[in-house]
Amino acid sequence: MAKSKGSKVGLIALLVMLVMLILTIVGVCIDWVNTSVSLGSYTETEGTPLSDYFEVFKDLDGDLAGSFKAMASFAILTVILTAAATVLAGICKVLDWKLFKFVLVIVAIVCLICGVVSIITSFTFCDKLGGGGISGLFEGDNTPAAGAWLTAVGGILAGITGVLAAVKK
Repeated sequence: MAKSKGSKVGLIALLVMLVMLILTIVGVCIDWVNTSVSLGSYTETEGTPLSDYFEVFKDLDGDLAGSFKAMASFAILTVILTAAATVLAGICKVLDWKLFKFVLVIVAIVCLICGVVSIITSFTFCDKLGGGGISGLFEGDNTPAAGAWLTAVGGILAGITGVLAAVKK
């Protein structure tokens, strides 16, 4: 009976990690930054995917470009680590080797950290990107969009689930 319960926990953890991997991949493909522009009572919000910023900042240096590169690096690293943790969880489910469980714990912890740093660097980038206001005619604001949140939450939850999957018997 105990073997069956542990088997179910491992399978559920693996499925949760697979869903989190899908979330992180979708996150880097959809809008990453929302730009809201207000003129009086009228407000318009436009989202920009992460891929659009690569064209803008590819040849630039400076504080804003450095902030973008850090944000994009942690976003991509979160996706890679979520995929690695998912694969390792599958290997641990099949082989049940202690070495792979140890590696899974390390990768899952780093995935969790990258997920947290990803959303922090997204807020930093949005802050440095500044408002969209021109000469006081209208107010503008940049905030992380759904893509940034999906990637961060997917990485964080995959990290937590990966650790739980490795330590749960």
